Amino acid sequence: MYINNLLLLPALVNRALDAARAVKQGIHTVICWIEEATLTRLLDLPHFAVTGYSVETTNIQDILHLFCELTLEAGICPHCQTVSTTIKQYKERCVRDCDVWGKRTFLHFRIRRFECLDCGLRFTEELSSIGWRRRQTYRFEQEIYRHCLRCSRKETAESYHLSQSTVQGIFKKWAKQHCSQLSWKRVRVLGMDEIALKKRHKQYVLVLSDLERRCVLAVLPTREQKAIVTWLKTRSSGERKAIRVVSMDMWRPYRAFVKKELPQAKIVADRFHVMKNLNEQLTKARRQIQRQADEATANALKGSRWLLVRNRDTLTEEQEQQLMTAITADADLRQAYLLKEEFRLIFERIHDRERARRFLMAWVFKVQQTNNKYLLAFVKTLKNWWAEILNYFDERITNGFVEGMNRAIRSIIWRACGFRNFENFRLQILAEYGLP
Repeated sequence: MYINNLLLLPALVNRALDAARAVKQGIHTVICWIEEATLTRLLDLPHFAVTGYSVETTNIQDILHLFCELTLEAGICPHCQTVSTTIKQYKERCVRDCDVWGKRTFLHFRIRRFECLDCGLRFTEELSSIGWRRRQTYRFEQEIYRHCLRCSRKETAESYHLSQSTVQGIFKKWAKQHCSQLSWKRVRVLGMDEIALKKRHKQYVLVLSDLERRCVLAVLPTREQKAIVTWLKTRSSGERKAIRVVSMDMWRPYRAFVKKELPQAKIVADRFHVMKNLNEQLTKARRQIQRQADEATANALKGSRWLLVRNRDTLTEEQEQQLMTAITADADLRQAYLLKEEFRLIFERIHDRERARRFLMAWVFKVQQTNNKYLLAFVKTLKNWWAEILNYFDERITNGFVEGMNRAIRSIIWRACGFRNFENFRLQILAEYGLP
């Protein structure tokens, strides 16, 4: 029997979080009583009407079969766009839909084949909720796609009782659709960095990112200039000219490529790679001192590797004490460490390009007075990248987002236990970290 809907007062949101509170205070929302069309409304698929159901019990997961009828009375001819009501054939179809109350759900219905009276074409009707010759509804495919963004293909297949090939096909379909929506029109600051897929085999891929919108734009199979140039040619002239800043690590082929292909762009050497280079030289100096030191000094320097290269501001009191013991044991190491910290503070505290230039020149002069071959090697690198390093102080742009993205990409590789196909790898990255 049909009863009118009951309208109650609006509910507080937090009542839904506590079942006991909901029981005591009541459900303050619109209550729709059961009627013949209830299952059809709950199914929420356009042009489908539920006429019956069946529950199949299995050892793994119960299966819900919903038997439906299509409510459209006519079809549109794909050739002449004429409405046709002449049905020539019925064909039984079964598609997978999103689970209902923990049960695998399948929709059973009869698809119709029409005949156009104007042009004589026979055609099968198209449904807005199910793709052509697909065995799943659109919303179920989107659910599978979202699950693949946080789990491996194998885990997704096992969770939904599908084959891995089916899951892979669904993911590829929606990932390609997502990637087609990526836009380069507003890219002003471009980040370039590579990630090693197989370090022993020297296999690298290049990741290009929009540092302002904080998203991945493209993943190239190699870091060679030829691959970058080939890809850049697919961009329009306006898109290339819109790039005003390129942030990169200190690798000469990248710099040569940008100067040649993007002459209007300002190159910024990533400050974290600059500090990494200096820390490597400090580590080499510490190793030489430790090899030549007496037993007491060697014991004092033992375990000081990471203390010397870390930012002093992040050390605990115990680590600070260990650091003081290490740098007090050798005067040359103490001097090198203090110069490293002074260099770091220039990047931390100075926000003006001209002031930074003067401080860096003074720092270079101090290093030259030490005659430390490792620090002098870093000074040589500093001079080779002088303009690009000073460009950092104009807008303080770094590759920090790209470095964080490298770690996220590494987690994707671990989650999948590696990728044998580069295209699958590229689609996974763009689907997870491309533009929303």
